[in-house]
Amino acid sequence: MSGRYDKILKESLRSVLHVLMSEVLGIKAISIKPLKTKLQITDEREADFLLEVTLHDGSTYILHIEFQATNDNNMPYRMLRYRIYISQTHGKPVKQVLFYVGKEPLRMKNHIKDENLTFRYDIIDFRSIDCEKFMSSNTPAEVILGILCNFGSEDGTIVIKKLLKKIMETVKEEVGRLKYIRQLEVLSQLRDLQESVCKEVSKMALVYDIERDVRYKQGMEKGIERGIEEGIERGIERGIERGLFEGKREGLLEGIDGMLELKFGLAGLEIMNIVRAINTVDKLEEFKNLIKKASSVDELKEFLGKSV
Repeated sequence: MSGRYDKILKESLRSVLHVLMSEVLGIKAISIKPLKTKLQITDEREADFLLEVTLHDGSTYILHIEFQATNDNNMPYRMLRYRIYISQTHGKPVKQVLFYVGKEPLRMKNHIKDENLTFRYDIIDFRSIDCEKFMSSNTPAEVILGILCNFGSEDGTIVIKKLLKKIMETVKEEVGRLKYIRQLEVLSQLRDLQESVCKEVSKMALVYDIERDVRYKQGMEKGIERGIEEGIERGIERGIERGLFEGKREGLLEGIDGMLELKFGLAGLEIMNIVRAINTVDKLEEFKNLIKKASSVDELKEFLGKSV
């Protein structure tokens, strides 16, 4: 899975596994125990989620869940390798489910059928899941997954408004609210809805309000300064052999990268390639100070247009 989505998906999905298991997979268990996901026999592999499921009749099995954001023709063979490792490691029946969250239509096979081998696992396209299963939750990590699901006959803009309203209702602390809004924005790219999400966030003033908050500003400035200092120190250490100038430049670039992500999310990170073209420390210092004052990425782009 793409690294950009992997961290957010795993963080969110870890808290919604019970919903997927009970509502989507129909598993009615009396206990569920998480297992180590690293599997080592002759080589090491790490599954997304491994769970030991105990049913009401006392029987147990291992549930292996993977999430995939792109079509992979080799997926059946990857799943087969997991199956062999899991069976050999735990010695119990194994059920495997692949959840597809990609933007392209699902084209992956869920089986291998050779002369002496028949293997099959389940694939569930997130688009087939009713978004209400997540939108009705009071857990924000569950709510944001609604952007990946089936909207039914409802317009995408209406769904986005509902998701943002739910985040606002369930997360009262403003910095935490911003975190889930940023995560929703990242996941929305898997449905080509990032622009719509950004528009609705702007209309609802969710980000503007938090950035006006005096304590938030103070905390952000302290965090930014500390991040810059640490980045400069790390850059200088790495740059000793290359000279002090290059080390300080690398440190500033690391600090700027963190500032852009903190204040503007993905939109900020997208201009880092242009920032790296700045070849003087003075200009980077000037740009760093501008980030603190800027209210939009467009202001930063205007500066870069004149400096690069």
